[in-house]
Amino acid sequence: MVKYDVNIKYKHSPYYLAGFINACIMACLIPVMSLYAYQYLGASSAQLSVLLGGYSLSSILYAIVIARIVERLDRHKIWLLGISLMASCALILLSNTQNYLFAVFIMSILFAPFHTSTSLLMGLAFRYFPREQITRVNARLMATISAAWIVGPSLAFYMTEHLGFNVFFYALGVVLVLLALLFYCLPISDNTIAKFSNSSDEQHVQTCDANPSDPVILTTKKANDITDYAFLWPPIMLFTLLSFAINLYQHLMPVYFVKEGLSVSLVGILFMSAAIVEISLITRCPSLLSRFSYHQLFIIASVCGIAFFMLLPLSQNTSYLFLLQTLKAIMYGIMAGLGVNLLQRLLPNESTFAVALYQNTFAMGMLLAGFAVGAAVQYLPPQGLFSISAAVALLCLIILLLFRRAFTVAAHADDIKD
Repeated sequence: MVKYDVNIKYKHSPYYLAGFINACIMACLIPVMSLYAYQYLGASSAQLSVLLGGYSLSSILYAIVIARIVERLDRHKIWLLGISLMASCALILLSNTQNYLFAVFIMSILFAPFHTSTSLLMGLAFRYFPREQITRVNARLMATISAAWIVGPSLAFYMTEHLGFNVFFYALGVVLVLLALLFYCLPISDNTIAKFSNSSDEQHVQTCDANPSDPVILTTKKANDITDYAFLWPPIMLFTLLSFAINLYQHLMPVYFVKEGLSVSLVGILFMSAAIVEISLITRCPSLLSRFSYHQLFIIASVCGIAFFMLLPLSQNTSYLFLLQTLKAIMYGIMAGLGVNLLQRLLPNESTFAVALYQNTFAMGMLLAGFAVGAAVQYLPPQGLFSISAAVALLCLIILLLFRRAFTVAAHADDIKD
């Protein structure tokens, strides 16, 4: 069992700063990619789908492969430095080409590995911070992502409109170099083995009220075959479906406002207000584990999601819409605040891979939502646009009820300490 010196003062700020800057890169780049493809590359709708879809699929594959390699070699900082510098070079190349195929190559091959940076950063944090702090540290790192999406898109659209894509990509490239240096200077612990290894009282066993008939078995041994991860499928499905529901809602909200004759500018304000509430909830989620289990909190998230998507089209009153954002914030806040922690508890010896799995579930939900939005707009009336998300949230609730054991891990009081 790894012992941590209680006299050590662990440095949180460098990790939070790195997490925020890292998230800002993505929050600036992703929203303007469609505009970049149309205006700068002259891409068609089909070419845009290939560019964004190819990048999404490539980033998912890279995340799995890199996380597995780093988990075995334990060279997190070297990989963070490498993928950040490669991403910087990719953006500089992107600013100097208007060739569509070359841009697809750059995004899918050179920039896509940067998608793994959050997984590597949180894996490094898992090895540095003691057990009694890691749950809260994870939540705060996830909160930096929401904070980045408050400021990132507005800054990106302003820069591309007034300064152009060349300056925008060069600026991001410089920031990536600075981020790489910050990654390399992050404090690390001498104890690089997993905290939960070789300690029977820290193994993630099922609680006594779990249903013995559930075909879910947890283990602290490293898995070598995909079948060894069978116990992870219910959480993976849950996070993918919740991500799908949230991203589909975000795609359809502007369309709904247009069809209902409402001001589209209000959509951004609604998203921003929800993000502010989400940040507060994400950071507070670990303290809820003293009263509720992971399973109970995810049920609350699913129920809030069902209520949000069903109530959303009932009124276009501005105050009503702002009030409903609380339900959406609870749904996302619990998912983001506890999702990584749950997977790391289920895979205590593969913390980086656990974060990569969580990231990929969200990315896969985003990818599937992109395919579904066209069919929803074409075949559903305005009042029914959010019915798909409501049905998916209901499916999440069913998964939680059927596979209770998959979301039940032994809780420790240390999880809620600062």
